[in-house]
Amino acid sequence: MSEEITKYERKYNLELNLKCDRVSQQTICYHQYATYPLRLSPVFRLEGVNSNRAYLYIMNTSPGLLAGDELNLSLHLAANSNLYLSDQSATKVHPMPQISTKAVINYQIEVDAGATWEFVPEPIILYTDSALEQNMQIKVHPTAKLFLSEIILPGRLARGESYQFRYYFNRLQVTDLTGKLLFTDAMRLEGKLNPFNNNKLFTSLPIIGNAIAILPDIDLKLLSTSLESIPEANYPQLTVATSILPHNQGLVIRALANKTIELKNYFRSALNCIRTVTHQSPLPYIPK
Repeated sequence: MSEEITKYERKYNLELNLKCDRVSQQTICYHQYATYPLRLSPVFRLEGVNSNRAYLYIMNTSPGLLAGDELNLSLHLAANSNLYLSDQSATKVHPMPQISTKAVINYQIEVDAGATWEFVPEPIILYTDSALEQNMQIKVHPTAKLFLSEIILPGRLARGESYQFRYYFNRLQVTDLTGKLLFTDAMRLEGKLNPFNNNKLFTSLPIIGNAIAILPDIDLKLLSTSLESIPEANYPQLTVATSILPHNQGLVIRALANKTIELKNYFRSALNCIRTVTHQSPLPYIPK
């Protein structure tokens, strides 16, 4: 391996296109392509045979993300289609001691009129000396709905590993279908160089959660109040704050927790709350 690695060594691609079938009114997958080690599950119908929503899982048969890995995921939801997307297990970002190396995940998403995309992946675990960059570009119709969440573990906490990674960077850009910018969000989380990693807040609540909901024609203030009140009754060790996105596009949720399961359960409750106000069926039991 050369001293300076500026190009990715391994590129993995996944493409997925879905539409609403005219006869059955169910969301179906009409195009999928994946390169090793990525795979897609069959479509599940967890809300009954008459449900429009499809449930899909991304599977990665590799041990996790290694130095030089680049994952490119492309998704297109045609008009009135409805997808819940998750992955099979946590994303493990392995050590990358060479300072020039990193792993990258790129998302290219398009959501057409009346379509709904819910993306609730398993946690990202940042091992010692790891570095991960995520770039998500989303084009969305004004009548489309989104819910995206992420959970970040700053190390293998059960082993006492905390904030020993190099950095984590996530950039999100949302535009309309013509390319006009609606809003952007970015987070850079430092590991070893983080001056606050020994702060009481981060040591007591080390697990970070972020979520974004794009919801047209919804009372966002009322929804924000509902989402912030969920932890008080059900997850007392969880800290949650919400903000309304520019132009009342939706909400951003920030959360801190000391247990992964509490954050996962909170996002499930938040998604169910959103489904209720948008007159959708609640999230069923999801097998893993």
